[in-house]
Order: sequence, then C-alpha cells, then structure tokens
Amino acid sequence: MKKKIKIGVVGAGNIFAPHAEGYKLAADKCEVIAVCRQSAGADQKAQVEKVLGREVDLYTDYNEMFSRGDFDAVDIITPHDLHLPVTEAAAKAKLHVLVEKVMARSVAECDKMIEACGKAGVSLHVCHDRRYLGAWAAIKELVDSGALGKIFYLKLDHNQNVGLPAGHWIRSAEALGGGALMSCLTHQIDALRWFGGEAESVACMTKTLPERMEGETAAVMAVAMKSGALANLSINWFTDVNQPGSGLSCELIHVCGDKGEALNTSNNGTWFKLYNDKKLDDEAKYSFAAEPGKSGFFKAVPKDQNPGIARCVSSWIDALRGEGVMLTPGTDSRRTVEVAEAAYKSFETRRFVDLPL
Repeated sequence: MKKKIKIGVVGAGNIFAPHAEGYKLAADKCEVIAVCRQSAGADQKAQVEKVLGREVDLYTDYNEMFSRGDFDAVDIITPHDLHLPVTEAAAKAKLHVLVEKVMARSVAECDKMIEACGKAGVSLHVCHDRRYLGAWAAIKELVDSGALGKIFYLKLDHNQNVGLPAGHWIRSAEALGGGALMSCLTHQIDALRWFGGEAESVACMTKTLPERMEGETAAVMAVAMKSGALANLSINWFTDVNQPGSGLSCELIHVCGDKGEALNTSNNGTWFKLYNDKKLDDEAKYSFAAEPGKSGFFKAVPKDQNPGIARCVSSWIDALRGEGVMLTPGTDSRRTVEVAEAAYKSFETRRFVDLPL
C-alpha cells in the first residue's frame, strides 16, 4: 500500500495520546479517520480531536465503525480482555491490525488472533514499544555485535506506583489477564527474548495486595535460557520511582557477558563496559553507548530516549506501505505471552515450568 493509509482506532484511554504522536510522525503517510470509545458526546469528540490534531468520526460500537469500509487498518488500544474479540472483528472486516501490548491474556487467545488474521489475509502486529526505544536498541546491538562475549546473566526490573480507583479495569484480574506480571513485566520478558533468545524453563513467585488490585502487585521470575544463560526478572507496582535523589529507576536492564556488560536505567540511558583480559578491573570503565566516536558500532541514541510507542506506530505505517519491517509480529509476541503464562503456572504448581507449553 503506497497510498495514504487510513486508520481506525479502538480505544481512547491514557495510551491514546502516545499512539497519536506516532500518527503525527507519519502524517504524510497516514490519517486517522475514525475512533471508537465508550462515549461519543460532543465533549469526547473534542477531546479526541485535540489529541489527534484533526477532525475524526467518533463511534461507540467498533463493529459499526468497521462496517464503513473506507479504511485499511485498525489500532487496538483497549483493555486486554477485548484484544481477541476486536482483532477477530477487524480481521473479518479485512483490516490490518496493530494491538497494544500485551498481545492477549493467554497463548490460546493469541493463537485465535493469529488464526483469524491469517485466514483473512491481513497482518497482525503488537505494540511492544520497548523494542523501538533507541537506548534498548543499543543493548540489542551490543549483544549482537559480540562485544560482550557469551552472555551468561541478564537482570531486568520494572518499578511503578500503580494505585487506581475502584472499578478501574486494571484492578480486575479478569480484564488484565492476571496482574502486574502480565500487564508490564511482559515488557521485560519481551526484552529478555529479544536480547537473549528463547526461555527454556521458568520459576516464579508473586505477591498480591488485595487492597491495590485483584492480580499480583509484585512478582519475581527466575529463567533458564536455551543459550545456557540465567535471567532474573522482577516487578513492583507499589514503589515511587524517578524521584530526585532516590536513585530508583522505573526500569533497569543489566546484561553480563564474559567480555563485557551493558547497563540501562530509565534515568541514564545505556552504558557499556568491556573487560581487559576477561577481568573486571579498574581499567574497565563504563562508556555511554551513544557517544559518537567512542563506541563505533552504535547508532546515536539520545539520553532522553526516543519515544517507543510513537516509533512503533510510525514503523507500522511504514510496514503497511511496504517501506519497512516490524520488529513485533503477532507470531513473535505470542511467545512473550507464553513465558508469562508459564510463570503463572509455576506459581500455581510451585514447580519449574518448561517451555514451550
């Protein structure tokens, strides 16, 4: 499709504005012409149009919106329990699909989405936005370059303070597909797979604070990778982050190899250290991975990082036009859900769970 891509969006919650920034980046290649949300009064229409910066038609029924037949693709940014039914309806309408992470609440739902889009001959991609962050891409490039040597350990953490009012869908384990692990530790699970390959075995423990939400508020995972590496993942949804002087970042990534290591925090971007004679000594200093002329094999990455959601959305538009390839097809993102599902099974059975399920 070399024409200007016409887009419909289902969902207009908090994540709507970052997606809109992606459409603005690709404004010469696409246009959002319809949005579906829970209510469609004059005030809601004005809010949507202010975010998009253009006039759109507003709907409260996505099937009605799909039936108009004059757009090419749909961006699904609904609660997780709606990802499957909206994707199936979009496939039936012959619309290409981008769905916000996490892809779905289970592998079974992912497989139904893949099947529906495959039968309809439309594409299915997932907005796992961290793969489109420049600072995370620097880690990927470091690992793939071989500069760190053989990777033997990865640590990935996610920290937030998610306190939501009663009735919010994220407080519902049914709507979310679990708790913090399924909702946001899937960022780290997806990055683990991107950096380190596929998981072989998973062990997990979770902690639920019922006054906060039905699903778990905290979780820790131990993962044995098929490569032989070990990984440690954790999430805490009851802690303040990025406060001046606190030192606690929203996200942390530490990748260790026998020749060097890479470190990323939300506050400070990505840094790397190469060892001398395979020894961790005073001569091995961290260098910023984006500093021109210092690292050689890295692309420039600004310390404030590139907006991952916007880049993902604009990359999707390029892919629909045949001008690029997405990093996150549904067939790949399904495996991230599979690791999360294995973690839940591990907690339920108090056993290690092998992959694939």
